[in-house]
Parts: sequence; structure tokens; C-alpha cells
Amino acid sequence: MPRPDQTIHICVFGDERSIHTRRWVLGLRNVGHKVDLITLIKDPKTDIGGISLGAGGKVSYLTKIGVLRRLVSDIKPDILHSHHASSFGFLASFVDHPRKILSVWGYDVVDFPYRNFVNRAIVKRALKKAHYLTVTSRFLEKAVRKLHSIPVEIKVIPFGIDPEQFGYYDRPQKEIVNIGIAKALRPKYGIDILIMAFKKLTETHRNIRLTIAGKGESADEYSNMVKKMGLDDLVRFVGFVDHDKMPEFLSTIDIFVMPSIYDGESFGVAALEASATGLPVVASRVGGVPEVIDDGKTGFLVNRKDASELAKALEKLILDPTLRREMGKAGREFVENNYVWWDNLRAMNELYLEVMR
Repeated sequence: MPRPDQTIHICVFGDERSIHTRRWVLGLRNVGHKVDLITLIKDPKTDIGGISLGAGGKVSYLTKIGVLRRLVSDIKPDILHSHHASSFGFLASFVDHPRKILSVWGYDVVDFPYRNFVNRAIVKRALKKAHYLTVTSRFLEKAVRKLHSIPVEIKVIPFGIDPEQFGYYDRPQKEIVNIGIAKALRPKYGIDILIMAFKKLTETHRNIRLTIAGKGESADEYSNMVKKMGLDDLVRFVGFVDHDKMPEFLSTIDIFVMPSIYDGESFGVAALEASATGLPVVASRVGGVPEVIDDGKTGFLVNRKDASELAKALEKLILDPTLRREMGKAGREFVENNYVWWDNLRAMNELYLEVMR
């Protein structure tokens, strides 16, 4: 992406530990903007020079409003851009600044505000006090409209893919077909549904394997489930895979699966990363996921919590290596045409220029 005609001083207020926050900060710096980052808490493993408020929990971060105000006043950014409505956006709502952008991510408007009236009030305040809003999908735009009736323009700017980092890999045909997933090991991602579908497939297909990447509170539950089903020799748990190692992981599998069961799956970055490398994707029809999978062309969409339907979709790909390759190629083309990271940076830059007018 060419360097912008106007250098803008941006203060990003978001979670430095998130790969998505770091990508925005580093990407905007790389194109020539001055970008300061304020975060609630730091982790040495993910440090990119952010300023920490030293807030470790939901209650303690409410005590940091004064500190945040002073920091923004001292930094004097042209734009204050907060990421995530239920925490950073809410705190930013107490900061007096003429140009405030809020980017919502999913959970913050799909799940959090519907847990109780206090949460709902928090998110509604965050949305109301922002001058501009961005979302990653049309699904999220609708979710925001449901909460926020003020007629403000909402920009759809996805988390795109770096096509160089996630390069296309033409997988050789092998006797063994490896099915894979890379998600946190939590109930909402439907990994138990995948294990059940895989068990059903092993009744007629002995040339398949399942690789599960990730960590989380359900790790022991899923491991025990695999053992009880007698799948120890066919299922591997490989632990958490760092983002920079994800292309290598994706090159080892033949079919990527996203069996999520909740609508907080508001976009589907993992599906796009898999598609970029030439993998067909089978995913649940939830949240914003249908926007990133062209059903029947780059993969298959199935109903959530339906192990039988998931197994049938996977079986089509297990039996047909040509279909896997065609869908993988179509997926790569789909990403290149719609979800390239540099295009997303360009869109964000255009928003910043609009804000500065």
C-alpha cells in the first residue's frame, strides 16, 4: 500500500495482546501514520510499545478513566480509535475528544449486551459516544443497528488476510486425508460436534485423521471424549499454534473445519486464512461466517450442532480430491478479490481522512 498523502496521529485504545489490535497498529505505522497504543494490561510476549493502564480486571479498569483522560490529553492525537465496545469503547466514552472511532468485534455486541441490563447500558453508551463506527461484517452491522438507533454511518472494514503470509499451497494427493481445526478449546466453537462427526466418518473411512490445534478450558473434556470413542490413534491435539506458525499448520491439513455453535463468530478470519492457502472450508452457518464462505464453491455451510450434516459435508471432500483442489483454488481467488489486508488498511486510511476533514 502506498504511503498516505496526510500523516495522521492516531491513538489506538485496545488490547495489545490481541493479534488483531497489533496488526492494525503495526500496519498503520508501516504506511506512515504516527500511532500510539494504550492498552489495559501488557504481556511481554506481545509487546509492541503500548502504554499500559495497569488494569487487570473489569472492576479495576473502571478506576482508570482519569488516567486514560490524562494520557489522551498528553498524547494529543488527531483521532482516538477504540477497539471493542464493552471495555475499551466504554472507557473511551468518558474521554472528551472531537474525533472518536469505535470498532466493534463481535462478542461485544452479539453476546455481552444481552446478559443483563447493565451490560446493555455499557455497550449502548459506548456506541452513542463514538462519532464513527466500524464493523468487520454485515452481520455485525445489523447487530449494532439493533442496539444503536442513532442514524450514524457504519463502515464495514474486515480483518483481511496477508496473501503473502498465507500463500497458496497446492497440496499433493495422499492416501491419508487430514481434517483440521485451529480454535480455542471452548464449548462455543463446537469441537465436540466435530469429534462426533469424525467418529461417524471413521465407521466407513479409515484413511482420515483429525488434527486439533488450540488450548482452552475444554481440553481435558475433548481429550477424554476422543479416548472414550476409541479415536486415540486417529486424533491429534497439537496445542496452541502462534499466528506466525499458522500457515505451516494449514499446509499439513487437507480440509479445514469451523463448527462453531454461537453467533459471536461474527466474521471468520480463520476460514479466510485457510482459504488463502488453498483449503476447502466446512463451517457452521452462524454469525458472519456465511459472508466469508461461498457455499458450494469455496466450501460448505452446515447447520450448527448437526454432527450428521457436518459428516456428510466432510465426506464429499474426503471422497473427491479434485473437489478439494477446486474449492481450495476458488477460496484463494475469493480472498484475493474480497479480503486482502492491504485493501482493509486502505479503507481504514480513507475513514481517517474523512474524519479529519
